[in-house]
Amino acid sequence: MSSTGGFLTRRNVVESGLGTDSELAAAVCSGDLTRAWRGVYHAASDDPDGDDDDPIAAAYRRRVIGAAMSGGSERVVSHQSAAALHGLPLLGREESVHFTVDRKAGGQRRTAVIHATPLTGQDVVEIRGLPVTSLARTAVDVARSGTFTQAVCAMDGALALGVTVSELTETVRRGSGRSGIDTARRALLIADGDSESVGESFSRVLMHGFADVPSPRLQHEFRTESGLFVARSDFDWEGWLVGEFDGRGKYERDLRPGESIADAVWREKRREDRLRDLGVIVVRWTWFELTHPRALHALLSHGLRRAGLL
Repeated sequence: MSSTGGFLTRRNVVESGLGTDSELAAAVCSGDLTRAWRGVYHAASDDPDGDDDDPIAAAYRRRVIGAAMSGGSERVVSHQSAAALHGLPLLGREESVHFTVDRKAGGQRRTAVIHATPLTGQDVVEIRGLPVTSLARTAVDVARSGTFTQAVCAMDGALALGVTVSELTETVRRGSGRSGIDTARRALLIADGDSESVGESFSRVLMHGFADVPSPRLQHEFRTESGLFVARSDFDWEGWLVGEFDGRGKYERDLRPGESIADAVWREKRREDRLRDLGVIVVRWTWFELTHPRALHALLSHGLRRAGLL
C-alpha cells in the first residue's frame, strides 16, 4: 500500500482492494490523512524527513514527494523542491513544485514548474526512492534562478551540508551559458560554509555591499587568558567587535533539553556579559535590520567606530 515510505497512492489502495475512494476521502476529512498531491496521500501527523516544527515546510515536503510520485520517470525533483528534500535552507517560501527534465522545452504545468536543462549522472541522486538533483546541482540551480542574496544563502548552505568548493565550482562551470549562471558564479566567490543560518548569510551579503565595513571573521572562539572558553561569535572584527544575528530560529536551534526560549535568551545574555568582560563590544541585529539595510549599516558603523576600527 505504501509507494514511498508512508505515502499512499489512490491507485495502489483502490486497485489492491485495501480501500475505496470514499474511505480515502473520509480519512482526509477526519484528519488521518492529508492529500499531498492529486492521488497521493500521507499520514497527517508525519513530517517526511523533516527535523523542524514548521508545519508549512512539512506540508511543502509532502507536496514535493507527492508530485514526484505522480509524475513521469523523466522528471527529476530540482531547484527549491530539491532544496526542501535535501534540508537546504533558503530564503522565503515556495509554493510550486520544481522538476528538471533533460530535454529542450520546459514550462508550467498547473502548480508544477518544468525546467529543461541538461542533466548528467553526477547531477542526480536518490532520496526516498525518487530522483532528485544532487546537493551541488540544487544549490547552483537555486542560485541561478533567484537574487544574489538567495544565491549566497544556497551556496553557504550547501557548503555547510558537506558539499566542497570544488564540487560547486565544477557544477557552475558545467552550467556556463545558462540563465543566471553569473549570479551563481559571483555568489560562489563569497560563499562560506561557516555561516550557520540564512540570516547570517543574508547579513554577509549586506556587509559585502557596505564599502566601509571590513569583511568579518566567522565563528571565532573567544577564551579567557587562561584558555577558558567564553563564546563563539557569528561575526567578529579583529577580536574587538562581535556581531550577532538574532533570529528566533537561533534560540530554538540552541535549546538544551528542558529549556524554554526564555531560558535560552537568558543564557545568551550571560554569554554576552562574559564577552564584554573581555573588553569586546557586542552589537546585535534582527530580521528588521536585514530588511532595512541602512539600519544595519548604521549599527555596524557605530560599533566599528566604538571599537576603533573605523
